[in-house]
Amino acid sequence: MSDILHEVDEALKQERILKIWQSYGSYIIAALVLVVLMTAAKSGYEYYHRVTSERATTALLNILETSEDKAADLKRFAETTKGKSTVIAQLLIAGDALENDDITAARAAYDTLANDNSAPSFYKDFGKLMTIQIDMDGINEENTAALTADLTALIDDKKSVWRYHALLNRASIFAMQGNYQDAIADVSAVRAGANVIPSLAQRAGALEQLYTIRKEETDS
Repeated sequence: MSDILHEVDEALKQERILKIWQSYGSYIIAALVLVVLMTAAKSGYEYYHRVTSERATTALLNILETSEDKAADLKRFAETTKGKSTVIAQLLIAGDALENDDITAARAAYDTLANDNSAPSFYKDFGKLMTIQIDMDGINEENTAALTADLTALIDDKKSVWRYHALLNRASIFAMQGNYQDAIADVSAVRAGANVIPSLAQRAGALEQLYTIRKEETDS
């Protein structure tokens, strides 16, 4: 009796499975095909990305080692390449420009990096900081407010590794304005900051002493 019941139960199960397959078989097949295609696409993308990165790296090395016009070739490379290689290219363009005292070209490269939304925030913020530092060489009454605002934006980003550098730059602007109280506050924040590199903390400590002396002279 139990064998008969078991056979009936199995028959009912097979019938239910058959009905489900008849109703949804095409959807199940489509889903399986989609999974296969997605897996293939992911593998294809990873392969393409790896090969593209390798080719871009090789092209960059060739430019650095054999190019007779490094600046032009790096610029052309940056304009025709995507991904992290573009970031590296912009840094190389800026470095080459600084070596040749072409401040305008260096600033343009850093500014491009700062506005590259595809670049990691580490490099974008570095581009912003370097652009500001170059502009600070020509600081005047007209651009002081804008430079201070740009530095403050970096400082307010607690995740930015460049915020302590931005604090030192803003402190120097405050000091140039004779605002030693805010300058001291900025360098003190650097000196007391978490995970600040020793050289930066030492510089902040020295500036704190200098600004304190100047504040006392001004107040007396």
